[in-house]
Amino acid sequence: MIRNLLLTIGLVLIASLSVFSQSGTLKGKVIDKKTKEPIPFVNIIVELGGTQAGGTTSDFDGNYTIKPITPGKYDLKSTFVGFKPIQVSGVIIKSDQISFQNIEMESTMVEIATFEVIDYKVPLIDKDKTSVGATVTSEEIAKMPNRSANAIATTVGGVFSADGERGSVRGQRAEGTVMYIDGIRVRGSSSLPESAIEQVSVILSGVPAQYGDATGGIINVTTKGPSREFGAGVELQTSQYLDAFGYNRAGLNMQGPLLWSKNENNEKVSSILGYFVAGEITYNKDNRPTATGIYKVKDDVLRELELNPLRLSGSGFGTYYNTNFIDKSDLEYVKATPNTNNLDINASGKIDIKTGPNINLSVGGSINYSDGSNFSFANSMFNYNKNTQVIDNTWRVFGRFTQRFPVAKDSKSLVRNVYYSIQADYTKYNQTVQDPDHKDNLFNYGYLGKYETSKIRSYEFGLDTVSGLTGYIHNGFRDTLVAFSQLGDNEITSNYTRQYYELYPTTFGYHDNLNNIISGGGLLNGMRANSVYGIWGSPGTINTFDNNGTAYQVADNEQYAINANASADIGNHALQFGFIYEQRIDRFYSYAPIGLWSQMRGLTNAHIEQLDVQNPNLVSLDGVFQDTIYFDRKYDAQSQRYFDKSLRTKLGLPIDGTDWIDIDSYDINSFTMNYYDAAGKLHTVALSEALSIDMFSPDELYDNGNLLANYSGYTYTGDKTKLKDSPSFDDFFNKRDENGMFTREIAPFTPIYMAGFIQDKFAFDDLIFNIGVRIDRFDANQKVLTDPYTLYSAKTVGEVNDLGNHPQNMGSDYTVYVDNVRTPTTIMGYRSGDTWYNADGLVVTDPSISLDAGNGVTPYLQDKNNITVSSDAFSDYEPQVSVMPRISFSFPISDEALFFAHYDVLTQRPTFALRMSPLDYYFLPITGSPDISNPNLKPEKTIDYELGFQQRITASSSMTFSAYYREIRDQIQSFRYTAAYPKTYYSYNNIDFSTVKGMTITYDLRRTSNVRVRASYTLQFANGTGSNPDFAKGLIQTGQPNLRTLFPLSFDRRHALNLMLDYRFTEGKEYSGPVIRRTKTDATGKEVVKTTQLLKNTGVNFTVFGGSGTPYTRSSKIVPIGQSGIIEGSINGSRLPWQFRIDGRIDKDINIQWSEKRSSYLNVYLQVLNIFDAQNILSVYGATGNADDDGYLAAAEYQNLINTQLDPQAFRDLYSIRVNSPGNYSSPRQIRLGLIFNF
Repeated sequence: MIRNLLLTIGLVLIASLSVFSQSGTLKGKVIDKKTKEPIPFVNIIVELGGTQAGGTTSDFDGNYTIKPITPGKYDLKSTFVGFKPIQVSGVIIKSDQISFQNIEMESTMVEIATFEVIDYKVPLIDKDKTSVGATVTSEEIAKMPNRSANAIATTVGGVFSADGERGSVRGQRAEGTVMYIDGIRVRGSSSLPESAIEQVSVILSGVPAQYGDATGGIINVTTKGPSREFGAGVELQTSQYLDAFGYNRAGLNMQGPLLWSKNENNEKVSSILGYFVAGEITYNKDNRPTATGIYKVKDDVLRELELNPLRLSGSGFGTYYNTNFIDKSDLEYVKATPNTNNLDINASGKIDIKTGPNINLSVGGSINYSDGSNFSFANSMFNYNKNTQVIDNTWRVFGRFTQRFPVAKDSKSLVRNVYYSIQADYTKYNQTVQDPDHKDNLFNYGYLGKYETSKIRSYEFGLDTVSGLTGYIHNGFRDTLVAFSQLGDNEITSNYTRQYYELYPTTFGYHDNLNNIISGGGLLNGMRANSVYGIWGSPGTINTFDNNGTAYQVADNEQYAINANASADIGNHALQFGFIYEQRIDRFYSYAPIGLWSQMRGLTNAHIEQLDVQNPNLVSLDGVFQDTIYFDRKYDAQSQRYFDKSLRTKLGLPIDGTDWIDIDSYDINSFTMNYYDAAGKLHTVALSEALSIDMFSPDELYDNGNLLANYSGYTYTGDKTKLKDSPSFDDFFNKRDENGMFTREIAPFTPIYMAGFIQDKFAFDDLIFNIGVRIDRFDANQKVLTDPYTLYSAKTVGEVNDLGNHPQNMGSDYTVYVDNVRTPTTIMGYRSGDTWYNADGLVVTDPSISLDAGNGVTPYLQDKNNITVSSDAFSDYEPQVSVMPRISFSFPISDEALFFAHYDVLTQRPTFALRMSPLDYYFLPITGSPDISNPNLKPEKTIDYELGFQQRITASSSMTFSAYYREIRDQIQSFRYTAAYPKTYYSYNNIDFSTVKGMTITYDLRRTSNVRVRASYTLQFANGTGSNPDFAKGLIQTGQPNLRTLFPLSFDRRHALNLMLDYRFTEGKEYSGPVIRRTKTDATGKEVVKTTQLLKNTGVNFTVFGGSGTPYTRSSKIVPIGQSGIIEGSINGSRLPWQFRIDGRIDKDINIQWSEKRSSYLNVYLQVLNIFDAQNILSVYGATGNADDDGYLAAAEYQNLINTQLDPQAFRDLYSIRVNSPGNYSSPRQIRLGLIFNF
């Protein structure tokens, strides 16, 4: 991989390309204010924070162009001999757009050094409207209620948000939208310090050719850069005493120069090395606020349940859980979810180095660290103390080199504004998911204590055929006592066993063996308490997050990228071209540690289960047989497991010995364990070291497909493999270590993405065109099943000539199916791709009927005598090349109106279920209903059309109308490979299709009489065959085919309203708010009227989100929670209620003047999210259409079942609470008070 990276760097340098980074362009014309004639050779620069960020000179016609410019707000300065210097302050540069600013200069006979300052006015009509979206600057962001990048994106019309999150963009699935931070594609967390965000730009459509690998939208985030002068800021925010959720945030930012250039007088001239750093720490007591609040068991009741979880059944042997008898009188309501705290740390930094007038070097990066407890509604009543801990760490760095090639003032060259820049970036994402108490101590997860078993030989009277003697013959071993010692950190769970012993103090029949303990309600090592009525987690239960019981997982993802971009203006054409190379390295490993104990129990002593009946031992006294015959344990080397050998080694016992080891007698504190020697004598011995995962072989941890360990890019013991030493696909099936054990190595997932683009932006008369093409190449860089319908290599028509003739319409590459896999005698049919044929060549829809001769649907295998999984049935992923033309144009009718249109083709690499794991195929033949990834998925594709019109309404407002149509093809959906060999399995395929039709109306009111408004209304129809990759899974698992008809998608919001309203008072002469006037007499006796502007520099900002309800599917049958009913009507044929949400912020700016040259800025604000505490319905139950009732408790058909529960009333109480899930509602009102101090 390193070699490929170096090769790519070399190619990029040779080609003089530069890295893609977010940048904009500034164009305009310099004219004489009086004569209106163009002024050539004017010096023009742009400054950011007092530091020059670019410059040029006007040409013979007075035109100028400055690029590339990092998005932000700049001061534009122009100077020329004989003219007054001009400064246009606050010029906004947007990402990937051209900003226009003409300059009028006034001639003078006097040399003037002071600049005439003019405030920049953002034009209502954007001439370069070849992309559709919105750009939000730092000034607007600072006043918004929610200042995260994703929250800002949701204020743009066409971005769907159900509850403040960033969701679908114009009918595309959420994963179709990608985010860039300073030109780096985001993997992992996108969190940034709020004070670090300079600009957020959202591209909905008309995507320029330099963007790819996205089928929805593009979100560009630009962070702030250095300043010429030192500055710093502090922000504090809290919700203490304002709401129940305990939100606290503290932020700090600093900027300024580190190194100056100086003139001959040793005076500082300009900054050549500047920095910007920002950081913040956020602590949430409740990281998942709910609108419903939570019912949890009272603290004293919980303590009693944890200490004494059992009660006698009262009807014979056995116990019941006390949690099954909890009703509402034992519960309390709390507004905040318990034990869902989260610590979040964000930092961002950037250093700009100006190595010359035309060369810039910028390095920077960001980091996010998050450590918190996941909310689990199922845990929230009894088991919230065991919420899973999730630790995320994302960091990214970049370096960008930019060089411009200015032309001489008097140059007549057609080629101008040539530049290139080179950027390399690296992203690292780590995640650890674990139990907060046990962390990576895997053997602690399932450990409850010592279970010391006493064993004796058992006998029966009979004849020993070897000695020929009759007497009491040894027939096995019998447990007489299991002594339990409560140890370890799972005290709550081990209390089930402790109390069982207390309830049944008699040994015989109750705790004389492990089976009786389980039958009576006690728990063994490796066991968890059952859930409460199947709906609530029991106290002390460790959380798992898949069917295998995984409770510990580590992910390690890396991304290397080199992005290149170069640009030149050739006459009227602005050409841009570039190249992108990206390499990802994704690794992970996970364990199901609770199950280790059950596995150890089964692996230990498996080779000495039988008695050596061929060598009887006679019990004699003085040489006289005493009527008893016993046998030693028989050693069977073939049955001995690797774990057993490892354990005996650590115990210091002979590997080939017949000592019986009591694995459950392990003392986790002293590392001791009991064993019985060959003579039946009990011993206690210490292990040389603690139990460890390397004592198992990989196959033992696989547990026949019930994976206790899973990994990629790591060994099965959790050691990271070096990329240069990555195993091959064959290594998994064939490689063994020096002991003959299969190592089962699995390489990391290392997909490679490359792209090249070229685009030309030019003007033809009044038309502005942006025409480009992008070519993407994606290589999953892994093996795929050559034929997804057979796990073993099969013969085709061209290879089979021994079973008769084939129908004429069968192609030579069609797969042949026969009557018997071992001894084929008759052709039963054929298959081409997903199409099946019978023996006569006729298409059939159900091969299990037409092609099954009684042995299943069977392909004619290449090697019918060696049916094993091998690499022969696999081939390399075929790299996918996507060509994407992009055409957009804008046509200014006048200064007050503009037409725009575009045609885009967008593709995106598979984002779901792509990673190849040999384990999926290794265990496919023995897994009940295999559900696996598809490593052969192809890119998704969007074809987008849009036509729009922008019209100036007043001097300060405009309105935009746009209509769009999208076709989205090859989306990923669950798929059943029916009649695959050796069995039908479930995976994914590129079969989904959707269409989106819509219209957006946007109204933009620039600040007028204190008011600033940005509003949009979107009418949209999003229909497709699936809303997410698992949408059809429930359907196809019942035997139904995949849906091929369009229906409303789950995020199909027909009517959507987005509104940003800012009402703000200024100060001084422009102030128009309430005042207090007081008359005072000054020292001379003259009356002076003093005016106090009560609301100066005070404002309020609202963001309003509203829209019609999204679809859901009605059910004609009431079913218990967690089950699927029978569809009534059509899929997604019903609608949720309309939804509205208003967020607000009121703030006041206070300027503190310390001296004539020194001042500070203080802002005090109150932020309220969901001002009216609206409980928007996000999900309902299909049978009732209600969010809080699924109809089960009232349904007549379930009354008998409900009344047979241990405590029917308790069941009703607990069920009614469980069914009213917080996930069915939007988040509640949250109130935060904040303070910002900049100096």
